[in-house]
Amino acid sequence: MPSLRSAVPLAAIALAAIAAWPALQFHPVSASRVYVAPVLPDYRYRDRTIAFYERRVNNDARDQVSAQMLAAQYMQRYRENQDIGDIMRAIHQARRALVLQPQNNAGSAEVIASGYTALHQFGPALRFERAAYRALPIGSNAPAQMASLEMELGDYAAAARDLRIAMRIRSTPTVMAVQGRYDELTGRMNEARRLLQAAAAQTDAIADNPAQARAWYHFRLGELAFSQGALAQAEQDERDALAEFPSFELAYRALARFCWASKDWRCALEAAMNAANIAPIPESLGYQADAQAALGDRAGAAQTRALIFAVERIGNAYRLNDRLLSVYFAEHRTHLDDALRIAQREAGLRGKEIYAQDTLAWAAAMNGRWTLADRAMRLAIRFDTQDPRIQFHAGMIDYHFGRFSAARRHLQHALALNPQFDPFYADQARKVLLLIH
Repeated sequence: MPSLRSAVPLAAIALAAIAAWPALQFHPVSASRVYVAPVLPDYRYRDRTIAFYERRVNNDARDQVSAQMLAAQYMQRYRENQDIGDIMRAIHQARRALVLQPQNNAGSAEVIASGYTALHQFGPALRFERAAYRALPIGSNAPAQMASLEMELGDYAAAARDLRIAMRIRSTPTVMAVQGRYDELTGRMNEARRLLQAAAAQTDAIADNPAQARAWYHFRLGELAFSQGALAQAEQDERDALAEFPSFELAYRALARFCWASKDWRCALEAAMNAANIAPIPESLGYQADAQAALGDRAGAAQTRALIFAVERIGNAYRLNDRLLSVYFAEHRTHLDDALRIAQREAGLRGKEIYAQDTLAWAAAMNGRWTLADRAMRLAIRFDTQDPRIQFHAGMIDYHFGRFSAARRHLQHALALNPQFDPFYADQARKVLLLIH
């Protein structure tokens, strides 16, 4: 098999998306409405809002409403600045509110679920979402979030069932976003983009929706556009997200990936550094290191790569970066034992989830564990997910086993989806296609 050039990872969309999922339910607006409301810069006074509710909770230990509101504000601040301490504070206050009012308290249960989701503790999160649904069966948010968590755990049949429930109750932007995620994973990318566009339009029409929550929909639209090769649209979507919420790490990280894929190294470097300054995620640091190397800054690239290894040692206590680390190590052909160990642990936690299996497949392949790679890839590709990275990985594993017809189909599909999905592996796909033509 021809040697593979190392490249920085593309993170699984589900990992980024679930950590910053908008927690608030939004007011429904006609999808045809084109009005865009002014952006409320609520993030600028988040600390003051939190201080207000902290005083109320401290003054009245029995005020469960203020405890719940404080918990929700902590979670929103986490989405804005990624301080894990805010997750812990949110869970603590929401649990207090639930003790004070154990019955008919779906809001507190959903905040707890949101906190556990951000910690990638999807099992406990799912239990609290189910409790929220029992407390408020006329609401669509809980069954939609249940579906989202079931997808994170690889149970797509359960996700489809709960999405049908949510859609019957009320098709809010949150419900449409989760349905769009399901459609994306199961090969219906056009429908996914249509739903996200409608959800973004509805969310942008309401002035009091949080800026970060509004920006999240544009971030996701950029991810979907990139998967379909609409590079200019993908970049514009991320810039739209940043216009609404200027400190959006996910949008900077996605923009860095898009620029990296097209070998616009200066753009990639700037966006990656902006992302890393907010949160030093291995994916962003990988783009930064590759851009530095491409621009001739070898010392800077080495320093950035060292920081990635430091993240593994001391900055990943909650294992929130596990998948990103595994993908980075596998793509760069370094720390391969760690890449496989981490990928196996992720697959153990997430079961048959598509991106966990894809990560395991590629880590196993890079370790020469081809039987394991093949088994994991069969699970990853079972819905023919329209992600050029997954298609590429499937094609290369097929190529290794001499299944040239299948390899040709997957590699051609990867390039048809996005000819610039990766600055290194796109070229590798073309070379292999020439060999098996």
